[in-house]
Amino acid sequence: MDLTQISLLIGILALVALVIYYQRKDSASHPARMLGNISKEDRHFLRQAVTVSAKEVTLSQLALKTSATALVQYMAKRIVDDCTQVNRKLASLAWRYRVNVSAEPGPDAQQKAKQLRTLRGSAFDQAYDEVIVADHRKAIDLFNTAAQSANPDIRRLAEATLPTLDLHVKMAEELDPRMTASGAPPLPLM
Repeated sequence: MDLTQISLLIGILALVALVIYYQRKDSASHPARMLGNISKEDRHFLRQAVTVSAKEVTLSQLALKTSATALVQYMAKRIVDDCTQVNRKLASLAWRYRVNVSAEPGPDAQQKAKQLRTLRGSAFDQAYDEVIVADHRKAIDLFNTAAQSANPDIRRLAEATLPTLDLHVKMAEELDPRMTASGAPPLPLM
């Protein structure tokens, strides 16, 4: 190899090294995918919140199919819509911080849905209502804790979601599952 070929080879290697350096630098600091900058508690929150939200969607979809009560139908539809939207935001944050989450409802949700499928009429409505109240109270505790997070993305999402969870609990607590399908109009939106 003569001097020109060696110089050319060194130049190419230097260029390749620079390209690799800047590609790694760009991908490591790309704002869409952050590695780190999230605590163990925040990772736990994302996993738990997605699971809880998926459970609410699953049970509320069952209520939409099973209940003949107008108020239960209204509440279930509202929960499906709201929780689906929250789940999208949670999944986006999980992706951003490289936290693996499952959008599938867990075994608890499947077991509860199985139990609810055996019920009809006001027995179904009352059991569904009780599950929604209990699960939403747990979700409120989970989101209240996340609202104290040092991570601003987690904190903002938790703070923005809490009023919706509070509304769901209020709707469920005010629901009278003994109403018939021709019951009163849906609860007013707040």
